Amino acid sequence: MKKLLMSALLPLLCLTSSTVFAEPQATLSGPPAWTFGANWSVTLTGQPLVGGPLRIVYDLSRLPQCRGASWAITGYAMTNHGPVQSFPVADASTVGTSAEVLLDLTTGGDLEVWFQETDSNGCSAWDSNVGWNFHTQVWQDPTLTFNEGWTHSLFGTLQGGTTLMVDYDIDRLGQCRAYYMNYKAWGVYVNYRFNGGPVTSLPLTVSWGEWNLEFWKQVPAFIPLPQGPATLEMWFSNIDRKNCEAYDSRYGQNYVFTVQ
Repeated sequence: MKKLLMSALLPLLCLTSSTVFAEPQATLSGPPAWTFGANWSVTLTGQPLVGGPLRIVYDLSRLPQCRGASWAITGYAMTNHGPVQSFPVADASTVGTSAEVLLDLTTGGDLEVWFQETDSNGCSAWDSNVGWNFHTQVWQDPTLTFNEGWTHSLFGTLQGGTTLMVDYDIDRLGQCRAYYMNYKAWGVYVNYRFNGGPVTSLPLTVSWGEWNLEFWKQVPAFIPLPQGPATLEMWFSNIDRKNCEAYDSRYGQNYVFTVQ
């Protein structure tokens, strides 16, 4: 389905655009905390950032079902629908009504977590937001965010030699949405080039699930920035199986940024 995209003069659908320079919400004290409290409350304090820890605070009353002689609560984490990692949260030796875990954040984008309790009797219970899991955004320096309302913002500095995360809301391009045998047969891409050179395309969507349960998830793209000063030019495309094509390219001018 993916095909070579030509240049900035292709058709486009972007109506307006403005730039906002953003900074993450400050953490009052210590690392950002994601608290899973009693009565199914979930709160985030501070902004998770790549390279720093995220403190998971978990109230044990959320999973009271499986408390045999030997029980344990395990957490699971996945970023951008990549590999799943597990981490211990609590067990029969835990003292108090809550447990705390520090997660090292190595990748920016959509972080989702969920929890499972098991015991020696074979009991198993889940805390997973009714199967949707719990999501938060992890920022990295630098990040370009393109919002549904035709605005975009930059967090950090476009510095040569770093990796840029592009966080694009795929609802900006919602026109080409063909299906094939109950599968979503479309994709959204970021297309970019440096100093007017060759065009590279990266996907901003990923398939998750099967058949009628399939979900089409947006994921960020990661662009290596070359050493030294450069001009980064990018635009976005939505292409489906029926050859419907839609573009977000600032009326053919594309989005242009200066790399220091």
